[in-house]
Amino acid sequence: MRRYTVISTDCHAGATDSHGGFTEYVDPAYLDQLREHTAEKRREFNESLAKLFDPEFMAEQDDTEAALGGGRTGAYDADRRIAELEADGIVGDVIFPDGTQNNTTPFDASSGPGAKGADWELQTVGAWAYNRWLADFCALHPGRHAGIAVITIHELDETVRQVTWAKEHDLRGVLLPAGVGTLPFYNHPRYEPLWAVCEDLGMPLHTHVGSAVPDYGDLPGANALFAMESPFFSHRPLGFMVWGGVFENHPNLTMCFAEQGSDWVPGMLDMMDNMFERMFRHEQRRLKSRPSEYWRRQCYVEAMFFRASEANLRHKIGIENMTWGSDYPHYEGSWPNSRKMIHEALHGAPEAEIRAILGENAARVYGFDLEKLDAIAAQVGPTIDEI
Repeated sequence: MRRYTVISTDCHAGATDSHGGFTEYVDPAYLDQLREHTAEKRREFNESLAKLFDPEFMAEQDDTEAALGGGRTGAYDADRRIAELEADGIVGDVIFPDGTQNNTTPFDASSGPGAKGADWELQTVGAWAYNRWLADFCALHPGRHAGIAVITIHELDETVRQVTWAKEHDLRGVLLPAGVGTLPFYNHPRYEPLWAVCEDLGMPLHTHVGSAVPDYGDLPGANALFAMESPFFSHRPLGFMVWGGVFENHPNLTMCFAEQGSDWVPGMLDMMDNMFERMFRHEQRRLKSRPSEYWRRQCYVEAMFFRASEANLRHKIGIENMTWGSDYPHYEGSWPNSRKMIHEALHGAPEAEIRAILGENAARVYGFDLEKLDAIAAQVGPTIDEI
């Protein structure tokens, strides 16, 4: 085939009031609280977004034909979403929660237990509401989406119920909070039921920026510090999964790191391997593999913010361990210019490696029917010459 099959492993969606919101998915007893909480969160989010990015940077996307034509509404309009993805050369996507379209998850469910004012009971209500909505949303275009379920981690029997329900309703993974608030971190044995059910059901774990970032306040450089440090907090759980023996004890458990770049991987693996082989050699009695070997066997990184300098590290990261994402419909993503940005990152790489990073690895992790997507890509995917 003379075109590439592109699956974005980082896109975003959520219900907005113009399309019914989450109200039909929330227990009626919580509706008044939902309306109050949603209004407050919308105000906070819109204020923070207005301060986050440079206005000229935002205008670069706002002034595109796709944005002016209402392309961001695909965050909650399933038909528009498919049209926008295909126009951008993408035939399938992995869906995380959104917030840019007044469509954040109910009760801050996706922000984890460390979120400001987090309420476990309400976050649990919100997680169920979002997951039910997401399952329905993905079902509107079967085979084109892989929805990532939101989970809570305060009470592990409840967590197992959430993961099991998500699997039964064709969601393809779970969003693990990158921060745990006052709960123990992920090398604690309390999480064993979560690791076991995800391994047994083939549900990949994910961390994503946004669920473990401190409050930087309204001080100089706060926005840049937020953007700079968010990735660190999101890939921090990797060390706990390795040194805590989670990957050793659950060799079929998969973990994916989304929207946090990929250039951090080689340095972290080198550091952990060096520790394992020198000053912490005693860990070899407990861990049978080097940290980098667990990575190669069980981990994936979504190369958001993909640049040529990052692509040049692909062999150190692992060709089979990389996927790509457009971050649709966010400002910092590549939509609606994904063809151009993929070209800038990957031109000159062998075709087989490009195919693996852009689609084949994602199809393997999330269970996409590659033959079905290839047929669509034959019409809308970027050509070999374009990349």
